Amino acid sequence: MVRQWSGREARALRDAKRMSIREFAAHLGVHERLVSKWEAGGTRVHPRPVNQAALDTSLARSDEVVRARFAAMIDQPLIDRPAPEFDTRPDDSARTQYSTDAELLTLVDSGAMRGDASGTISERDLIMAAAHEASEHAGRAESTNIGATTLEQFDADVTRIANDYVHAAPVPMMVEMLRVRRRVYRFLEGHQSPADTGHLYLLAGTLSGLLANASTDLGYHDAAGEQARAAWAYAELCGHNGLRAWTRGMQALIEYWSERPRRAVQLAQSGQQYADSVTARVRLLNIEARIWSKLGSISDTERCIRAAELARSGSGTDELHDEMGGVFGFDEPKSHYYAGATYIHLGQAEPALTATERAIDLYANGPQDQRSYGAEALARVDNAAAHLINGSIDGAADSVQPVLELAEDKRIAQLEERLTGLRHRIAGPRFRAAVEARTLDERIEEFCGSSAARGMLPIDPAL
Repeated sequence: MVRQWSGREARALRDAKRMSIREFAAHLGVHERLVSKWEAGGTRVHPRPVNQAALDTSLARSDEVVRARFAAMIDQPLIDRPAPEFDTRPDDSARTQYSTDAELLTLVDSGAMRGDASGTISERDLIMAAAHEASEHAGRAESTNIGATTLEQFDADVTRIANDYVHAAPVPMMVEMLRVRRRVYRFLEGHQSPADTGHLYLLAGTLSGLLANASTDLGYHDAAGEQARAAWAYAELCGHNGLRAWTRGMQALIEYWSERPRRAVQLAQSGQQYADSVTARVRLLNIEARIWSKLGSISDTERCIRAAELARSGSGTDELHDEMGGVFGFDEPKSHYYAGATYIHLGQAEPALTATERAIDLYANGPQDQRSYGAEALARVDNAAAHLINGSIDGAADSVQPVLELAEDKRIAQLEERLTGLRHRIAGPRFRAAVEARTLDERIEEFCGSSAARGMLPIDPAL
């Protein structure tokens, strides 16, 4: 007749044999997770008959010492057993009463085995208890809830999203970012190796960075700041300089758009200490130059522009800015777009025209999957502003025409802000009487009546 073993009794037998979970599982011919399941269930879980037979056989083949230990342990529940008392008298007959590795190690933790008292325990028991503890802990450390294939798929998902975002509408892409990040979070709630945990933190950080970028495009700067702070926390957790540098740049831009340029400068500058790649350094210096230009500091702006040019001749890459690219990249057209915005702040029409025209040409004639509609549209508005500085209302109207034809779901918040600035220039005394100026102003006003920030998209409740 096979014994009706409970999980508690299986644990008692393992402890009596002084085996780790891994050793006991191999001894019975089962997976160690099954042993862990039995033990976690206590008296409520009973192994299958075939496994109960294996436990019966194991007990029958045990020596008298093991059987005695087992019998003592199942006389009362393993949980809430009274702590063994330790007799610290120097008498050689004194012995510690313990029946499991855990009880012996509890005595070690309590400090009851200091000095002469340590002589009252079995040397072998102490050494074996220490070995078993190491084995069990290493076994738990090796277990993981995620495999290499899943991590590779996450990497592919994030790379795809980062690159698709530059030419896709923000709201649907934001839903995809959130979906993937929620999956990453679910894995982080489980157990994996430290290396895989770091990898998951990097994924969570890049997705939070993407969500910060999308939030700014939709005009939610406070939400963007919160996402960026989360991205920074994940970058710190995984120690990734590329993500640190990119996030500092994103935070600087959020402060810049929120009309806090002094704080923005500090963030852009602090990011440089983490910029291991040329792309990261150039991006941060371009961001800083743009902020200084808004503050009206020509000398600081020119200093950053010169530093960015010098940085281009350097070396170094990182997986985020250079390998993943997309939103995280800073390619030539984007560099020219930033330069154009910088010169507009300084009121310098000619270099602004040169930079924005170069950006527009590179975007229009480059690969379609790398064509950032947002950056191209903003470059066109800056180009129009440069024409207005030069007094050309027709040039401004031609530049901004493709922008006014953008689909509503691609009308990002920065466009409306930039076009509002264009309207202020049109309203000045220089163009007030021009019919063409009034027509352009009306068209811009109509465009600003709808934007992606006002769009709604049904959200899947399963996300």
